[in-house]
Amino acid sequence: MNDWFPIVDHACCHLTKDQIDFADRVASELLARHPELFLSSLLSPFKATELASSPSLHLDDLSQIRRINDADQSFFQERARVRAVDGDFLATSWYADEAYEKYCRDRLGLGDVHRIAPRPNEELKHSNGVHLAEALWKDRQTRRELVQAIRQNDLRYLHPHMGSHSVWHLALLLHQTSHRPLQVIGAPPEVTHFANDKGEFMRLVQRMFGPLATPPGHVVWNTANAARRLQELKGVACCVAVKLPNAAGGEGNLVFAMQQIRDQSLTEVDRMLRQQLPQLRYEDGDELLVTTWQTDVIAAPSAQLWLPPGSDQLPILEGIFVQRMEGDQGRFAGFGAADLPHDLRARITRQCLQLARVYQRLGYVGRCSFDMVLIGDDFDSAQMQFIECNGRWGGTSLPMTLMNRIFGDWKTQPFATRMLNVPGSNRLSFQEVLGVIGDDAYDHRRKTGDVILMNPRRMTLRDEVSIVVLKSNWADCTDGRFTELTDRIANLAVKDCRSE
Repeated sequence: MNDWFPIVDHACCHLTKDQIDFADRVASELLARHPELFLSSLLSPFKATELASSPSLHLDDLSQIRRINDADQSFFQERARVRAVDGDFLATSWYADEAYEKYCRDRLGLGDVHRIAPRPNEELKHSNGVHLAEALWKDRQTRRELVQAIRQNDLRYLHPHMGSHSVWHLALLLHQTSHRPLQVIGAPPEVTHFANDKGEFMRLVQRMFGPLATPPGHVVWNTANAARRLQELKGVACCVAVKLPNAAGGEGNLVFAMQQIRDQSLTEVDRMLRQQLPQLRYEDGDELLVTTWQTDVIAAPSAQLWLPPGSDQLPILEGIFVQRMEGDQGRFAGFGAADLPHDLRARITRQCLQLARVYQRLGYVGRCSFDMVLIGDDFDSAQMQFIECNGRWGGTSLPMTLMNRIFGDWKTQPFATRMLNVPGSNRLSFQEVLGVIGDDAYDHRRKTGDVILMNPRRMTLRDEVSIVVLKSNWADCTDGRFTELTDRIANLAVKDCRSE
């Protein structure tokens, strides 16, 4: 556990020297084949070399994540509040909800943070606030505030959602203006892109663990080749998928039952793809991943890791969780702890630590996670396949970190998370929802309550309430509790509607 926010090692086994050496060799091969992964001399001064108890600016700039939905995505920025500690800065593209800030500070004990919000910029007004790093620089007031904080040693790190080009460019601009040191807790821009590319991840996993370690798949660059590869998967699976390699949250997936394409000609499959791919904003020449879509999945584990700077400290595995997925496209809806046999857990741990070591040798620093599926009849005989690397903070790592901060170690307090769909909740304020939860809302001062609320802006924009429920033990089923909380908030929304 460090002294700025808790990183707790929960690996059930660790890498041998031979396993570490193998990962290092693979990283060297990648750097020889992809020289663009090296950090440029212009940006290398901002690479984190040590992590100390110095203030950070948390900015979840979303401009490099490809999302298909046109709706406002800015609510993702608010998730960074659960990792911001006392004295940190937190940037969002809107002004803070004071009731939520007070709740985080007082009831959850997360400390005082400096909230900053750049004023709307004419050039960025149609971006739904996702270009946060650029907006912080272009707004004179926030730029001055950040530069002054750096000069007064009140700000040392930029800690982004992911190491995008815009964040590293902001570090360069702030340094050139302040003439003071500044470091980024994140992967270099090209390594960030490489880690989040599903096609590159598939190739890396197969290089390290063999062709059966991922679902069968191919990277293509046009619909004609995608159609050919889809037909080649006949007999391999009952469903197939076409994925945008750098999309998040299941948004960039098209899933087809094999019977839809089995008897069609290549021309007909190509025509079908051309009709449907525009909904993913795909254009010929863009990369696509064609793969099988597993339907006999018994669990979808996700391993959460932290990659320290340099290569002297090895990556840390903080937890393995089972994700709750909804809908045909595999939309993330929550997670709980994974109860897996020791041999399977050890295999997941070793392989994830090796993959993380490769990324660490490429220059990766900070949060990373790997998503998998388990296929078969039971855990003892299940086949494990890697699906993707999330080279960023996400919907599992953030609540896990929140639990570490509140309880010291997430394993000491059983919990589950869910995004409750509550129509009409967008009309409610955070204070009203907190009021209807009442004494059930957790309070760290009195150690009472079993409900933790997160990300109220998501409720405002999506009619979804992000909730953590504390449990007496990991085996407890919380479905009824989540249903009861949904009904409680829904009834409040109905009353609010009737009163208008």
